[in-house]
Amino acid sequence: MTPRITARTRVFALIGDPVAHSSSPIIQNAAMRDLGLDGVYVALQTRLDEMIGSVRGLATSGGGGNITLPHKEKAATMVDVRSTAVKRTGACNTFWYQDGQIHGDNTDVEGFSRALEAFLGGPPGGKTVLMLGAGGAARACLVALMDGGVEEVHLLNRTRDRARVVARRIGGARARVLDDPRKADHRDYDLVVNTTRLGLDPEDPLPFDLRRLGRAGAVMDLVYLPEPTPFVKAAQELGIRADDGMEMLVQQGAVSFERWWGRIPSVEVMKSALRGTYGR
Repeated sequence: MTPRITARTRVFALIGDPVAHSSSPIIQNAAMRDLGLDGVYVALQTRLDEMIGSVRGLATSGGGGNITLPHKEKAATMVDVRSTAVKRTGACNTFWYQDGQIHGDNTDVEGFSRALEAFLGGPPGGKTVLMLGAGGAARACLVALMDGGVEEVHLLNRTRDRARVVARRIGGARARVLDDPRKADHRDYDLVVNTTRLGLDPEDPLPFDLRRLGRAGAVMDLVYLPEPTPFVKAAQELGIRADDGMEMLVQQGAVSFERWWGRIPSVEVMKSALRGTYGR
């Protein structure tokens, strides 16, 4: 059923570039309909120089939204009130207006933690992790992994200096940057996490050749598509348990929903909306 739009309807949006692939409108609108809330969620492709105006306009008009690649780090510098997660990661993916100020949070941290525990069947304590990427999503995942008690995280990123900043800022002694992809060869990892956007475009190369590792216990790809991502397929072909980013999408979306409405949405309703769209 199409939601009834009124003059009082609160407007929420995903802001980023690109956004056409996003399923956030599917899950958020389903959750609002389920609770009978007067709101609508859309996706707005927005350049970096337009982002601040879009965020302020949506927030001060009574709405809010999410921020995705490549704007999360810039957003962390422009919100008035930053959550602990934003301060720790230097990235913001959720915003809303409260008490005359724009508040920002990074729900990717809690979303990844919830999704990872669902995937692993428990917290990642004591595990050794290979993380691909060092952007805003990687920062959130690294915070969640550190808080979850992992033994060590190795970071691989095209720009090594960027990875070093992330490792030093968040991981401390338990995070180490591999300055060459060959340094991962023949190593054993309990978990490999892809936080890059590689896989969104059909022409993208795989973020990493898993055959180079000695062992990979499990693979989690934050990219999601209507069908399993190429990285997930590559892992499964090697007999490695793997999952894509849909669980994290739903979980971080549920946390964002709580920030905007002060209500807890049905995660099952959100998942059902995705399954109805993708047939998965």
